[in-house]
Amino acid sequence: MRAAGSIAAALLLAALAAPELPRYAAERRVGLATAAFQGLLAGPVDAAASPRIVAVGELALTATGRLPGDPRPWMIGASSYLVTGQPERALELYRDAFATGERAEIDLNLGRAYSRTSRAQSASAAFLRAGWISPEILASLPDDARAPVLTEIARRSDLLERGELREPPPLPPDERR
Repeated sequence: MRAAGSIAAALLLAALAAPELPRYAAERRVGLATAAFQGLLAGPVDAAASPRIVAVGELALTATGRLPGDPRPWMIGASSYLVTGQPERALELYRDAFATGERAEIDLNLGRAYSRTSRAQSASAAFLRAGWISPEILASLPDDARAPVLTEIARRSDLLERGELREPPPLPPDERR
C-alpha cells in the first residue's frame, strides 16, 4: 500500500511539472542566448561576427512562444539586428517586445533603432519616455543624446510638481497605436 501511495504521489508531481518543462527549456535557451550574445559583443562586431550575432538572436526568438509576456527573447533578437546594422528589423522586434509591456530598456532601444533610421523625433521621444520611466538608464547614452533628454525630464518634473502635467511623455510618433 505504501509503494502505491509513493507511485501515485510521484505520478501526480510529474503531471504537475510536465506543463512547466517547455518553459524551463525556453528559459535555458534565453539564458544561453544571452551569454552567447554578450560573448560575441565582447569582440569586434564585424562582417565575420554579424552572422553569428544574428544566429544567437534568432535562437532567442525561438523561445518567444514558450515565454508569453516575456520581453527578453524579443530584446535579444532585436538587439542582434540593431548591432549588426539592421535597424528596421530591430524596430519590428522591439515593437514585439513592447507588446509584452512597456519597460524602460525597450523604449531606450527603440530610440537607438530610430536614431539609426534617421528618425530623430521618434528617437528623442523614445529616449525621453525611457528616462521618464527610469532616469538611470540614460547613463548608457552618449552625452550629446543624454543632455537634452535630462533637460526635458527636469522641465516636465517641474510641471508635475506644479500639478500642470496631465500625462507622461507620449510614445514616439511612429509608435502611436
